[in-house]
Amino acid sequence: MFTKVNSKVVSVDIGRSGPIVARKGAMLFYKGNVFFQPHQVGGGMGGGMPGLGAVGGMAGRMLAGEHESTMIAQGQGEVHYGFLGIEVHVVDLGAVGGTIRVEASRLLAYGANLQASVVSVASQGGSVGGGGGGGGLFGALRSAAAGVVTGQGMFTTQLSGPGQAVILGHGGIFELEVSPNKPPVTVDPQAFVGSAGQVNTNLRSTVSWRNVGRTGGEAMQLECSGQGIVYVQASEEKL
Repeated sequence: MFTKVNSKVVSVDIGRSGPIVARKGAMLFYKGNVFFQPHQVGGGMGGGMPGLGAVGGMAGRMLAGEHESTMIAQGQGEVHYGFLGIEVHVVDLGAVGGTIRVEASRLLAYGANLQASVVSVASQGGSVGGGGGGGGLFGALRSAAAGVVTGQGMFTTQLSGPGQAVILGHGGIFELEVSPNKPPVTVDPQAFVGSAGQVNTNLRSTVSWRNVGRTGGEAMQLECSGQGIVYVQASEEKL
């Protein structure tokens, strides 16, 4: 569906693929009769802020800065996508178990046929300091604090179904296999892009919280375990 034009641009024939959802500002140019309109990720706040309902979940998304405006392209023609000259990586969901979770800022484009929802980091088994994030409002606030420190938000975008998605990574993206038969994969949170399969993420600290701001990924680490694939960019640079 998506074709890499070079390391930083993809093209797609939407007459064949069907409508495409992409982050606002990602369209570079198109050929044919194509029109665009605003798009919003559907419901399914897989967790939100526990105990606060949908309103709390939406507030959490806004505070975490996880919302990215998207546009849907429809019609007949070929559209080219890219963003800030950042390297692109095409993921075939069918080859990774049918589901991928990716930081909202790292998601470039995907087929509108995929089921998209926003899920909480807590629903990925995430915790802070190895002791668990806790439940209710306290757990949500701890997740928010961790997001501020590491650059990760409280929420992430989940895509499910047969199809493809394009993700972004400074310096390119490489895939790391996670298996219960192997030691966990530990990633700098700012280099973490997303995961596929049954991957649990736990945020761990090797220093006291008062010193976190003086250190980088060596202090705050994202431990990934379970079964699946972790996508990592070759840089700690944020979008």
